[in-house]
This record gives sequence, structure tokens and C-alpha cells, in this order.
Amino acid sequence: MPGDSEVGFDGYYVSRAHDDVEVPQDLETATSVTGGFGIGLDELVQVVGGVHRLEALNQHNGVGGLSSLLKSDLKKGIDRRDDEILKRRQAFGSNTYPCKKGNTFWSFLWKASQFPPSLFIIIAAVMNYLLRMKGKAIHDGLYVEACVILATALGIVVKAITEFKQSRQFKKFSEEKRNVPLDVIRGGRRLSVSTYDIVVGDIVPLKNGCQVPADGVLCVANSLKIDEQEITGSHVTVQKDLINDPFLLSGSKVLEGIGTMLVTSVGINTEWGLKMENQHETDEEKPFQVYVKWLATSASWLVVSFASVACIVQLCRYFYGQTKKSDGTPMFILGNTTIDEATEFVITSLSFGIATIIVAVPVGLSIAVLLNLANTTRKMMADNAMVQRHSACERMGSVTHVLCHKTGILTSNQMSVVDVWAGGIRMQDRNDDSYDMDNVSQLPSILKELIVEGIAHNTNGSVVFETGVTEPKLYGSSTEQAILSWGNKLGMKFDEARSASLPYPIPFNPNKKYGGVALQLGTRAHVHWKGSAKVILNSCKWYMDGANNRIAIDEQKGEIEGIIRDMCMGGLRCAALAYQSYEQGSLPTTEEERSKLPQDLVLLAIIGIKDSVRPGTRNAIQMCNSGGVKVRMVTEDDILTAQAIANDCGILEDSSNTNIMTGAQFRDLSDHDREQIAPKISVLAQASPTDSLLFVKTLQEKGYVVAATGMGIHDTKTLRAADVSLAMGIGGTAAAKENSDIIILDDNFVTVLKVIQWCRSLYTNIQRYVLFRLTVSVSTVAICVVEVVFYDAFPLHAVKLLLLNLIIDIVGALALAYRPTARHLMEKPPISIRDPLITKAMWSKLVIQVIYVVQTLAFLGSDSILTLKHGHTGDAEKVKNTFKFNSLVFCLVFNEFEIRNGDQIFREILRDNMFLITMMSTIIVQIIAIELLGIFNPAVRLGLIKWRTSILQGFISQFATRFPFEVFHYYRN
Repeated sequence: MPGDSEVGFDGYYVSRAHDDVEVPQDLETATSVTGGFGIGLDELVQVVGGVHRLEALNQHNGVGGLSSLLKSDLKKGIDRRDDEILKRRQAFGSNTYPCKKGNTFWSFLWKASQFPPSLFIIIAAVMNYLLRMKGKAIHDGLYVEACVILATALGIVVKAITEFKQSRQFKKFSEEKRNVPLDVIRGGRRLSVSTYDIVVGDIVPLKNGCQVPADGVLCVANSLKIDEQEITGSHVTVQKDLINDPFLLSGSKVLEGIGTMLVTSVGINTEWGLKMENQHETDEEKPFQVYVKWLATSASWLVVSFASVACIVQLCRYFYGQTKKSDGTPMFILGNTTIDEATEFVITSLSFGIATIIVAVPVGLSIAVLLNLANTTRKMMADNAMVQRHSACERMGSVTHVLCHKTGILTSNQMSVVDVWAGGIRMQDRNDDSYDMDNVSQLPSILKELIVEGIAHNTNGSVVFETGVTEPKLYGSSTEQAILSWGNKLGMKFDEARSASLPYPIPFNPNKKYGGVALQLGTRAHVHWKGSAKVILNSCKWYMDGANNRIAIDEQKGEIEGIIRDMCMGGLRCAALAYQSYEQGSLPTTEEERSKLPQDLVLLAIIGIKDSVRPGTRNAIQMCNSGGVKVRMVTEDDILTAQAIANDCGILEDSSNTNIMTGAQFRDLSDHDREQIAPKISVLAQASPTDSLLFVKTLQEKGYVVAATGMGIHDTKTLRAADVSLAMGIGGTAAAKENSDIIILDDNFVTVLKVIQWCRSLYTNIQRYVLFRLTVSVSTVAICVVEVVFYDAFPLHAVKLLLLNLIIDIVGALALAYRPTARHLMEKPPISIRDPLITKAMWSKLVIQVIYVVQTLAFLGSDSILTLKHGHTGDAEKVKNTFKFNSLVFCLVFNEFEIRNGDQIFREILRDNMFLITMMSTIIVQIIAIELLGIFNPAVRLGLIKWRTSILQGFISQFATRFPFEVFHYYRN
């Protein structure tokens, strides 16, 4: 206790055995001297990472001797000069990690090339080329197979590039995520620096929820419990102390307590650095890709099967003499038909089947999904949402409940003291964040001194006056900064107050909602307490009046409770300051005695802290409600405070008992009652992290898809349990970010709304493109099979099929898969996470569209419209096939309009520039291909009437697939 220790930084006790050490006189001749320091890098690493690390530390006379060798002061830290920082970085390394190469571009290229549909197309193109090598000329389509292989290879390269860029971008985001600011002690001042700027010799204060930035040794420890699971893999919480286990590993997390560490190793020399060096990059399967890959592979096999059947039927008809020439005679007569003629027909038939496979295999499905996902995550990043796990994008579109912590995401987390009761005086200023100093001056001197004493010592924050700056810089949590700012208005001299005492902190207990500090002040001893106003008030027996008298609180307790109630109803967070006086030498000595809240405290002040609701939060919550996403608020605040904030946010429409509940009430319910009432709860007040976790699991058991936000280390279990976890980018701890799917970079609920919109848009865009691409594939195969089987003809030449694939497939992906998020997506309920990507309505739509296309092209595209007999002449055949090809293109173009708009025909079309450009490009390319590129394309020019007929057939195709029920999940009639 005080007689055996000296004051460390922040007033914590530091063992005298660590300070009074004999430093070797021959440091300059020591073999481990490096860069002017008394210990080398290799020896330092062994102090924390070695097997016999405690013995190694004792050999250097403990942490005090180690700090002397590193030329660092346990109280003041190292010098703040840039040259000193650079010197240490050169001697011991920087707190950064070498960028792992990860998977190379060639590995992504190899993986992309193994996609089965791509292999189908390449093999088919090579076979087609080999079949038609003999006597090929440019007008016979010499370039077709080359173009097919080139287009397929280009798709493989695009997919590889996209995945490679996503991998590099994710690595960059991971590095930025770890680059968090934290406090260090340099030159006797508390500074905020980047994690990457930590150097050996730095003194780093530790508090609840922070991540240890480097390897080091404790010089101060108070009830310090560490989670080393990330490093050691053990789920056991480790109790750290100065005697038995003072070692801290980089990457571990502070669960409870406070302390101060001396940094001994940074960067790749730490345990975390070694882990990152040996870490292998994993390939996460992107959302939808598993299903889409299966769908594309299955469709490819069906296409191959139908094309094979068509070829077999055609060849059987030919060799049985059923195939006729233009004059009506059989094309094959056994004994008369030459081998060259038969071989030419076989090659033509097989080439047609292979060309059908080329255009109908939906190789673009996987690429379109990947590109759409990459585009969506990029847009979400621009909207301050960083996606860490892509699978969360799929689940986010199905979210039905969002559990939000009040502080930080619903409110601005910029706190200020606006209401105070002290010494019987009420000081209020709700309009701005300043105080009437005349009211402050009315506080009696002794009361003011006690309040200042409690504020200065009972905090993990600090007040720093920089040279040339009038306003001090405040460090600590938002609540501590608000109280410290009020203390400054009372005339608090932070450094002077702390230097005049010998404190021992009592860490804040989040479950009991209070914390304290024991002070030895010369011949006096005080224990100051700070915590929830109701908890502290219930332990107070006295209060200080305006004349510095200690008055029994019984008569005033009802009035004080009314003041607390009034503050809470105004949406203020209420804290209380109290103290207890002790005789010299009578302070509690054990940790159990110190952590127990006495029942005869003297109340000093009730403080009302304001945390305003973020702008736009109310409108965002209303949009979520209209989209079937219920926003629930979870907070540690009093139930009245929570109710007031919930009313301001629009979460709570009424204050019935079924809408708002405390964590204790919810916890005490039976499992059945809890499941029944959980969906009705809008606000869970006075809730612990355990209550929040229970709330999430209860909603999930009812079948709801739950997203949860989190900031602190105690929120990690809730984040892991939620279907989608959202961490705060500004106020969130490293532990919360590591366990989250998406990081909200600006800590704003409006960004959560944008995330939901983007994920719903992603889902619908993929549905659109899948439906369209399957329509193209099935329609092409159906037309070819029907024409071959029933009409004994080849309606689509290989070049036409290639054009169809390039024009419709590629341009269709741009038109449908890149539609931006729409506001009306939040006007409909969320989809079920169990619903299939392709709905029954989509299958019905596809079948009817195919039936219409086949009927139109196979029957209407014959004599009745063209006034040409089927197979009458070569020119007539070319006109008919060109007309069918043109009609098919326009049917698919207009089908894009119908799919693009869901249950609307042309609404908002003119606002989508990308869609208009792609559609106009399709039409222009089609006109050029038919009217101007006859040498490359076996098509003939069509007259104006036939162009009009083709367009009309395409336009009518829209109405053939209209349904009185929803097609996409987010378009419900």
C-alpha cells in the first residue's frame, strides 16, 4: 500500500521494487547494446516471448530495470522528439507488419479458368474449329471460333482481375481497420497516436475494451483481466499482475480493469507479428456464388444434352432419307450420295449443335454476380460502410430486426454536462453546452474542492494543456470528457490535483454500474465513487448542503429522486458523485473490500449528461419500419432516459409495458414468455451485454433474422451471435471490429439504412440477371431444337449465335446487374432467408416467355408473315432465318425492359442512363450486323415491314409475361 509504493502515471501505485534498481555501469560494453540502448532486440524479444520469460525479466531487475535499459521513464515515458522516435524505430523496428503477398493474380486466373461452363465453351469452340477446318473462308466464319475463345478467355481474365482486386482491397481495408488511435505517455504528456506509431519504450495506458498494441510488460495493474484467445487459442481469461504474470501479448484484449504497460517489442517481433507472418490467405466463397455456380453448371449440362439430342435427330433424319432438298428429293441416298457430301452435312449439323452450346451455356452468370458484388461493396464503401464478410450482404437483405446500442449510432456520442444538482443548487442549461458561471460560483468552497478532487482522480481520462493553446485537450471516453470539461469550469487544476495525492483506482464495474478511487491525502483519506445516479444515491446517507454542512439525506431523498427523474425524462444520462472519509491508515486493503460500495456515502453532485440524437436518425428509422425492419434500442441507461431518446428517434411510439423493458425484467422471464414478448420490445433499458445477447438469441429462436451493432469488447459475443454484425468504425474497439461483418465507418444509423438498401438492391439485381440469362439460354436451345426436330432446318448460324451471345449476354449484364439502389426497396417487407433465389413466379415467367418466343419464331415467322414457303429457295431461307434472328433479339431486348422494371413497364426508365445506353447500343449493333456486315454475318437485309414486325413481336413479348403477382421479392403487388 502507500508506504511500500510510489505514485505511477495516472496516480496508480507502482511497486517500489521495480523502480529502485541498480543499473549496470558498463552498459556501453554490454554485448547486447544496440543503437545506444542497454539491451538488444533479440534479448528484448525473449523477455516477453521466451519460455523462461519471468526469469529473463528478473535478470534485468524487473520492469524498472528494463525501462532504464530502454531509456524510458515509467511515469513520463520517452521523449517526444521526432529524432528520438526515429532512433527507436531504427533500433527495434516499427509497429507495422510486412504486406503478405497472398494469392497471386495467376492463382486467381487458374481458379477462374476451372469454371465448368467456361471449359464447355472453349472445348466446344475448338471442336467446332477442327470440324470445319477444311475449305473455310472469311465468309464461312473463320473468325467465329477465335472470337468465341477470345470472349471466353476475356471473361476468365475479368473474373480473375475482379477477385484479385477484391483480395488486395480487402487486405488494404484490414490494415486500415487495425490502424486505430490510442493513448501513449511521452514527455509526461498523454498523446493520441496511431497504433503503427508505437515504438519500443513507450508507456501505454490500458483500459477496459482496448487491444494491446504491442508486446510489453506491466508496470501498473489493477484487476486486469486479458483475453489472449487470438494469440494462444485459449478461451480462458488470464488475470495479469505485477508479480506472477506481468507479460502482455500484442493482439490480446483487455476485458476488465486498468493498467499501464512498457512496450518491449513491436511489429514482426511480437507474437501477433509471428502469427500474421504464418497466416495463410483464405478464399471466402462469395454470396450467391455457390448457388449460381451450381445453376450455371446444371444449365450447361442440360444445354449439352438438348443440343446433342437435336444433332442426333437431325443426323438420323438425314441418313434415313427424311431430309429433303429444295426440289423435294432426299439429300441422302445410299449409294448415290458421296462421302464428301455426307461428311459436309455431318460437319454442318455438329457445328450447329456446338454453336448452340456456345451461346446457351450461361458462362456469364458467375461473372455477373461477382462484378455486381464488387460494384456494390465499392459503393457501400463510398457510403461509409466497409464490408468484411461478403456473405453478410446476402443476409442483410433478409434482416427483420436491427438491435442498436443508443450511444454512438443513434446518438452523436458528443456528450456535455447540461444539468447539475449540487449543494441544493440546480444548474441547468439545455439550450447550449455552456454554464452560467455565477451559478457555479455559488457552490461552497469545500463542496467544490471535493467535487474537483473526485473528478480529477476518479477517471481514466486526462486533461492536457499544450503550449500556446488556451483550451485544454481532453482524453478518455465521451462521458469522462464531459465530466472533465465540467470540472474545468469549476476551476479544476488537473495535474496539481493528481500530484497532491496517492490514489488507488477501483475499476468501473459495468454490471454494478459504479467505480471509484481510494486517495491518501497526507493525514486524510478519501474514497470517491462515481456511477449510475440511482445506484449511488441508494448508497448515500448524507449530502453536502450550500453551507458545507453534512445533512442527513432522508428528508431530501424524494426531491433528489424527482430531480433524477426529471433529468432522465429529458433524455439525459444521469451520473452521481459521492465520497467517504477515512482516518489515516484505515483505507480498505483488499480488492474485495475496496470494490464493495459502502452504504453511508456523502452525496456530492447529480450530473445530467446530454447526448443528442444524430440528424437524420428519425427518418432512417421510419424508412426501416416501412420496409419491415424493426429497430430495437439496447442501452445501459435508465428506463426513463431510454424512453425519452427512443421517442426522439421514433423507435418508441407508446410507453406501454410491452414496448419497453429493463434487462433484469427480460432476464427473469421464462423461456416461453421471453419468446412471446421479445418481438414486441422496442427498448431494452438498463441492459448488460448478457441481456443484449439473450435478446438476439430469443429473436432468432422465433425465426427472425437479426442484425446487431456493437462498440465495446463486451459486445463481441452479441456480434458473433447475430446474423449480421455491425461494428462502429469511430467509437468501436478493435475487438468489436474483428468480430463484425460490416464496419459502419461514420457510426451513423443512416449508414445502416444505406447498407440495407444496397443489399436489397444487390439481391434484386442478381435475380434480374439470372432470370434474363436463363431466358436467353432456354429460348435459344428451344428454338434450335424445335427447328431441327420439326422443320429439319438450321435457323441460326454460328455467327448469329455468337452475335446473340455478345449483344444480349454482355450488354444485358450491364443493363440489369448494375442498377443503383432505389428508395422504393424500403417500401416492401424483407425477403425470407429461406426463400430461393429463383422464385416460382420467375420460373413461370421464364417458361411463358420461352413458349411465346418459340411459338412466334417457329410458327408466326413462317409463311403467314413472310409470304415465303419454308425451304423454298436459298434466298427465302436466308430471309426467314434473318427475320427469326432479328425477332429473337428484339424479344430479348424488350424482355430486359420487363425484367428491369418488375411490376412497372416504363416507369423511371428515362432516369437510368446506364440502361438506356446499353439498350440503344444493342439496337444499333443489331442494325449494323444485319444491314452492313453481310460479309461476316450470313444474314440478308430486311425490309422496313419486317423490321417493324420484329419490333412489334418484341414489344408484345412484354405482355406475354405479365403476372398479377410478384416476380422479385422486393416487388409485391
